[in-house]
Parts: sequence; structure tokens; C-alpha cells
Amino acid sequence: MSETNSMIIKYWGVRGSIPSPVTSEQIREKEAALIKKIIADGGIEKLFGANPDPGKIDEYLSSLPLSLSGTYGGDTTCFEIQVKNAPLIMIDAGTGARNLGKVLLGRLFSAKNLNPLNTVEKFNKDVYLFFTHYHWDHLQGFPFFAPGFLPGNLRVNINFYGKSNTRQRLSEVLAGQQEYPNFPVVWEDMPCSKNCTELGRLEPNSIQVGEARVTYQELTHPDSVFAYKIEADGKKFVCATDTEHKDTPDPRLINLSKDADILYYDCQYTPQEYVGTPGTLTGALTKFDWGHSTYEWAVKNALAANVKTVVLGHHEPMRNDFQLEELLERALKYRDEQLKLPANEGKKLHVIMGYQGLTQTL
Repeated sequence: MSETNSMIIKYWGVRGSIPSPVTSEQIREKEAALIKKIIADGGIEKLFGANPDPGKIDEYLSSLPLSLSGTYGGDTTCFEIQVKNAPLIMIDAGTGARNLGKVLLGRLFSAKNLNPLNTVEKFNKDVYLFFTHYHWDHLQGFPFFAPGFLPGNLRVNINFYGKSNTRQRLSEVLAGQQEYPNFPVVWEDMPCSKNCTELGRLEPNSIQVGEARVTYQELTHPDSVFAYKIEADGKKFVCATDTEHKDTPDPRLINLSKDADILYYDCQYTPQEYVGTPGTLTGALTKFDWGHSTYEWAVKNALAANVKTVVLGHHEPMRNDFQLEELLERALKYRDEQLKLPANEGKKLHVIMGYQGLTQTL
């Protein structure tokens, strides 16, 4: 553990609505584009020599965009937040929770601690899982979350947090997706300790989690959604997925995100897709009131809140890696245009395209 690390954010899933694994056709498209790139750069012998060194090959591939040397990922929303001297924190349990769970098993068996930044023994096997909302793409990975199945002395304590709902309790929501015939193991049979806390939607309070403080704020989405701010040692990370812009920056989000180091923001649609422009990727149907936003409003909200870095996420499942990189170029151009406005004089904003595996350290 580095003495300078207060918080580490790992993105285990950044896809929106439904998992979208890379297809064989998309892999072939990547391979063709990579071959063209190698030829344009002078060919294999010029790049790597007559007997290619694996290190040189790896260095070259690492220099390429993910459209050529990887993928932005197809798993749905799941974030891991490690905070110094705190239980492990998760936001949402989309399909990305499956791979996170595999890694956590390794940590538990080797270091006896789920959070590498934690030194407080009583937190070693604790998980605090905060749900933004209960749409299926944000909780469907939990039945495949391996630490939840550890018995006996290895049993993990999972503390679930989510918004109160007049029709179903949080525990009922989670148990419902594991009822027969949907899943072979019912919620009640999972060995993990399960503690559910429902959060009020008015006058939200902060929650102390070890040395981390978690603050939530209701935002705009069908059946509503919670954004979360996690603070530790003066560092701030804000997750605002599945939220919709309107005509001005959302004052609730601006207040929550003020001076944040990182803001993760929903950018499922382009501005043209949002209004239903014919010929766009998602068709001519307007996406107004669908509960998602655009890169333009990611930039506007981030600048209004004086955020240092905005991460574009909750990617449209039909958008491939090449299209995501085109969207990033558009976002960077829009950012540069906005920074020229008098209201943004002196401001800076780093824009990142979120991808599965992205790790940020504060």
C-alpha cells in the first residue's frame, strides 16, 4: 500500500442497459484495422526487427487506442472504490461484479483483506454496496458475485444501501431476481451476512464508512436514481450514472460534485440521438425522458461544478469501440469550445472515455 494513496477507483463495468460482449465480427474488424496500422507504421520488421522482441510488441500495442489493442468492455455498471482504512466500497452490481468477485476471492485467500488500502482488521471482510437504482443492468451481477457464497470463517459481510421504495423493500428487490425459475440459488441460501439499509429520498445524510464519507443525492431518471460522492483525505469521487440533463446544469449534481477530483457521468447518447435525429445509431425515436445524457452535458455539468476530470460512461450497447473513440473526439472538441467561453475562463477539464479496467488513483 502506498502511503500517498487515499482512494483508488476501479471500473469493472461501464456499459449501459444490457451486457454487450465483443462479437467475432467486431474482433475481425479490429484485426484488420490493426494490420493496416502496422503497415502504415512501416511494417513488422521496421517496428520490431527481424526477431520481434515480446517487450517491443507489448510496448507498441500499449501505445494504441483500445479499438485496436483491447476493448472498452461490455459488462454493465460496477465500480470498486478502495479507501484507506475503510471497508471495500462498491457502487452497483452489474455484470462487472462477477470479475470483481473473482479478484476479491484472491485477495481474501492471500491477504485476508478485501481492500488493499485497509489496515483496520475489523473491516477486512466487509463490503459496502451502494445501488444507484434497481434497474436490472445495475444489480444482475450480484447472483454471480463469488464472495457472497463463502461459508464459515470465510463468510463476507455485505452491507447493501439503496433508495427506499413504496412498492418493494431493497431485500425484496435483490431476492426477486434469484427466485425460481430465474436462478438456482435463492437469496436466503447465500452464506454471506446481508444487511440492508434503505436511504430516504429527502434531506439525504452522509454515511461514514471507515475513513470514507459517502453522500447521496437523488437525480432525474425513471423511478429516480441516486448519485454518490465518496470523500477521503480531501479527495472526492462522484458517480452520476443513469441521469438525464434538462435545459441547464442540474443544481443538485453541481452541489454534490463541487470541486470533485473525478465525476463519472452518463453519456449513453449523442446529442443527435437524444433528440431522435433520423439516421443516427439508435434510430429516430427521441430519448427524452429515458433517463440518460450526452457528452455535451457531461462537459457542461463538470465545468459548472469545477470538476478536474470527467469520465464518460454508461455506454450505449450498440456502440462499438471505434464509435466510442469517435464520441471521445467529439467530446474533446466540445470541451475546447466551452473553455473559450467567458464563464469558463481559467478553468481546465480532463475528459476520459471510461473503459472496463480503468483504474484511477487519488
